[in-house]
Amino acid sequence: MTKFLKVYWQEIFLTIFIIIAAVLRFYNIDKLQFFTYDQSRDALFVKRMIVDHEFRLLGTQTSLPGMYLPPFYFYTIAPVLWLFGLNPVGVDIYSALIGVLTVPLIYFIGNKIFGKPAGLFSAGLFAVSPLIVELTRRSWNPNTLPFFIAIVFYFLYQFYQEGKTRDFLLAFGFYGYCLSLHFGAWTLLPLFVFTWFWGAIKGKVGKLGLLGGLGLLGFFVSPLLVFELRHNFFLISQAKMFFFDGGHVGPTGNFFEPFLTSLIAIFVILISGKIMVGYGAPLEFSGQFKDLFALSQPISVVAQKPFSLSFQWWGLLFFLTILIMTIFVLQKEKKMRLALVMLWVWILWGIFASRMYSGKFFFFYYLFLFPAPVLLFGFLAKKIWDYKFLRIVAGFSLFWVVFFHLYYTTVLIPGWRDINDLKKVGLTIAENISDKTAFNLATIQKEVDRWDRNAVDYRYFVESFSGKRALDWYPENYQQAEILFVIDETGKADVLSSSIMEIKEFNPQKIIDRWSLDNGILIYKLGK
Repeated sequence: MTKFLKVYWQEIFLTIFIIIAAVLRFYNIDKLQFFTYDQSRDALFVKRMIVDHEFRLLGTQTSLPGMYLPPFYFYTIAPVLWLFGLNPVGVDIYSALIGVLTVPLIYFIGNKIFGKPAGLFSAGLFAVSPLIVELTRRSWNPNTLPFFIAIVFYFLYQFYQEGKTRDFLLAFGFYGYCLSLHFGAWTLLPLFVFTWFWGAIKGKVGKLGLLGGLGLLGFFVSPLLVFELRHNFFLISQAKMFFFDGGHVGPTGNFFEPFLTSLIAIFVILISGKIMVGYGAPLEFSGQFKDLFALSQPISVVAQKPFSLSFQWWGLLFFLTILIMTIFVLQKEKKMRLALVMLWVWILWGIFASRMYSGKFFFFYYLFLFPAPVLLFGFLAKKIWDYKFLRIVAGFSLFWVVFFHLYYTTVLIPGWRDINDLKKVGLTIAENISDKTAFNLATIQKEVDRWDRNAVDYRYFVESFSGKRALDWYPENYQQAEILFVIDETGKADVLSSSIMEIKEFNPQKIIDRWSLDNGILIYKLGK
């Protein structure tokens, strides 16, 4: 037994971290407690692909006006949603599974580029870091990005290390898929342009390989190109209008402060972020020193922000030590130089390119960078571990990080609403509207900071499980509706005089009916 533990102790701890990661991501996943606008909108579009055969050239609409991603995320989750009988919990399970699989992936990459036991420390951090847990335990187009972008990094590393065309093509292929997951991945495009030319100039990649790399990227953006040709270059005109005519590209004011603040934040938040439930954080990430270093001022986890984070002082200590150790190793050792340069270029360029965007900025935009600080955490642990008399320090540091995050985890806290509530609302509405009546839905939310009042979450269940399709959620659709169902989650709203856009555009004159459901939810049927 002693010999077994000495030989396989890392694999044993990796298994423990995988189990912890699975518990944190799968606990209560069947409750569908986080099904807001983005998740329900994407599920609705995919349902229409599966059932109504309304296939799409455009993917997820981004937070940038008129900007869309390629549609391959939709085509990825379509078989999952079909397999689960249109139950959107299935997509949550898919995302959570990818989140768990990222733990052994990070373990493998960390050990590959830095040597054992770097991967174990990186895997432990990825398993429990609260921001990573919350973003990888539910469906959302960017949430699987850390897994796929880590694969991209690995094959790029292999290509620069060994110069094989196979690694070049695999890196370009997986990166092409990442372009469908979040616009953050697009900021890395110049690094692939550099890699392509480097491979060509150095003779590492032949003509077929170079054409193959371009072909792979072209394949993953081809639906957008087809859409552009069919719609008179609508997306390009929107991009020009927003970024250049609207002045949303280029540095504004003090560029150094948000750059440095972001650099510090992605380390200290991932390593030492203390998570809390509530609305204590502003939606946007300000990028100001005063906000980051005010420990009582938390940072929002996601744009819809049911959770907030504030970092602890020891997270800053980890960041500074990683930075100092990197500088020391780059000067003294060649073995880790390539990996360190690639990781820091990934981080520094990603932050620089992201901060060239001067519009609204949310901290989860940095999802495409998350594996890099996690791997550098493992690098620091590896260098400390190399000194036998410091191994207890490395081990205690990992234990402290894991214990701290498990102690403050929020995954055990139940939500106020679950999938049964969504189903009951959907069934009640479907039973009280005829097939030929044009109707729409609106929500008065229980959470005061939610902005998605167009009830896409509820309309998904009305359409998917009852076959009643509401009009879409744009102002003109509410004007065209004959009936409006208002889901009042507060149970006390004056719906006829409500000031929300959806109700004002419908302009109701009377309450036709009303139903009282569990959790204090009221449903109103309004007429003109």
